[in-house]
Amino acid sequence: MKTPIDSRRGEEGSALILAALVTVILSLLGLSYLMMAQTENTIAENERNSAAALYVAEAGARLVVGWFNDPTATGYLVPTLADLDRTKRVFDHDSNGGTARVQAASGDATKPLYKDSTVTASLIFDRPYRSALGDTFLGVETGTDGNVAFAAMGPDIIVNSGFLTTINDTLFLNFPSPFLRARITRIEIYQPPILLIGGSNTRMGIATVKVTAGVFQYPGTASERQIATRIAKAVVNEIPVPGPVGPLQSCSTLNYNGDFSIRWGTGTSVGNAQVANNFSKMSSGLPYALNDPFTYINGGNTLASWATTHNNQTVEDPWFKYIAGGTIDEAGGNTNIQPWTWASTNGPNQSDLDADHSNVFQNTVVNCPTFDYALWKQIAQSGLKNNYYYKWLSADNYSLDGTGASATFRSITDGKAGIFFFDTQDGLAPNVAGTNLTPANSLSGGTWGTSGFLYVNVADFGTTGLGGRTTTYFPPGEPSDGSGFVNFQYPTAYNNSPTYTIKQTTAAPNSFVDPVTGIRYCVDAQPGTCTSAGMTNSAVPIQDGTGLPFQTDAVLNGVMYISGTFEAQGNSKYFGSVVAQRGVLDGGGNPEFWFDERLLKGQWPPKGMSIPRVVISSWQTDL
Repeated sequence: MKTPIDSRRGEEGSALILAALVTVILSLLGLSYLMMAQTENTIAENERNSAAALYVAEAGARLVVGWFNDPTATGYLVPTLADLDRTKRVFDHDSNGGTARVQAASGDATKPLYKDSTVTASLIFDRPYRSALGDTFLGVETGTDGNVAFAAMGPDIIVNSGFLTTINDTLFLNFPSPFLRARITRIEIYQPPILLIGGSNTRMGIATVKVTAGVFQYPGTASERQIATRIAKAVVNEIPVPGPVGPLQSCSTLNYNGDFSIRWGTGTSVGNAQVANNFSKMSSGLPYALNDPFTYINGGNTLASWATTHNNQTVEDPWFKYIAGGTIDEAGGNTNIQPWTWASTNGPNQSDLDADHSNVFQNTVVNCPTFDYALWKQIAQSGLKNNYYYKWLSADNYSLDGTGASATFRSITDGKAGIFFFDTQDGLAPNVAGTNLTPANSLSGGTWGTSGFLYVNVADFGTTGLGGRTTTYFPPGEPSDGSGFVNFQYPTAYNNSPTYTIKQTTAAPNSFVDPVTGIRYCVDAQPGTCTSAGMTNSAVPIQDGTGLPFQTDAVLNGVMYISGTFEAQGNSKYFGSVVAQRGVLDGGGNPEFWFDERLLKGQWPPKGMSIPRVVISSWQTDL
């Protein structure tokens, strides 16, 4: 009998081969996954290091912005001149793009270093930073000039390495770890972007801040090496306060029965003004040309000759005028632009000055300041110091950034300074009907005072019988035109009905030291002698850019923009400007509105007011 043949003998050992093959494949897959994991880990580590470098660069840019906002010794980590290199400045000294840039030189007024002490006396990051060559950021980014000799030059300011070490040791010590440290390696500041708009070059800000940061492995050892670098550029711009021109401005009508007073500036209403037999409460002032709210008397009678004629007499308010886009009820049907004109036949008597109301105009084009909702909301949410955004909850209750505890408008603002933005009910821009504005809010009784800029999206805002906080008032400078200026003897203290004595032939020297900033303000002082130590009196009248300050209380020191209506009763005092989008309603009592002329001169916010002067208008971080 034959033995059966095993048909599987040819398959002997195949299982081992298959198992080995599967093992190899699985091993290769495992190795691949390990390599992928290692690659992903390396990518994640690189991204982490890159992000850390970017965060440090952005933090450095925000630090520099803080130097602009508070350039004094009270500012945070503000460098001294010794901490900065200003010798690398390369700029267009003749405002001619067709000529080559030049390198700045110390002591050369035609091509000065930035803030060269021979051409400017202001602090390194202080105003002005937009006028003279020595005060304006005009330099360029390092190495961007076509001249090869300028390859390592360009910026107005480069922060020295020694001060960078101080910054890094203060802000980023052992970040993110003692063995992997991020730090700023370079800070340079130069001109902002310049765009061709309407055929002319336009500066899109004050300056560009460029900060380079890196992450270093094994810091401080012989093995130290840089493993990441990022650059952040920030364009810095001034706080865009759109130039209020007077202490009380209505973007609609004005209706007031109380004994209110508007001082030191222009009161306006886009529509009609109803002052209900209270026109006598509006101050007389300097004589204006016929039907011209912007020009003093001219021709045979000039402003200077008028002042000489009335030497040693008093004027109620040399800076006050009222302009209505519609009619003024007190005009009695007179439709002229200037209801009360100045007559050149007026004599040199005091009664002539008291009776002059040529500073009142009607049926005149009036432009109301525009405060963009989205822009100011963005500024308030920027995270800068003393910028506050409040979300509405109910009645006059708000929440900081929408996450903070509920607090009333009064408690939020009383005794505080800053940029305050109080949002609408739905977080959207005020609609045409104003139905999304928050409920009316009236502060009454006791003492309340705030300073800075307030954007209030409330249906109606008012004050009743409210006392303010101690505030320093800065009168306007002495008015002038082509014929000369009018020299005044300013009151030395608050008076709710002040008068100003014309001192056209004799000087009236005096000074006041601001208790907040320690700055001395002088009138009729010899040029260059008004210092913190004192002043030297001038023997002849000197035109003063700022009047003699004094102190009294104020519920507002700054600017308040109200999306709704405004009304005030009692005797509250406002210093700065109140702008009401939907009109000024009937009020009572004798509130006072005093204008801060620094709003027109580019000097606001002033020193001593703890609110930002500049903001970051644009970022570039994908570098």
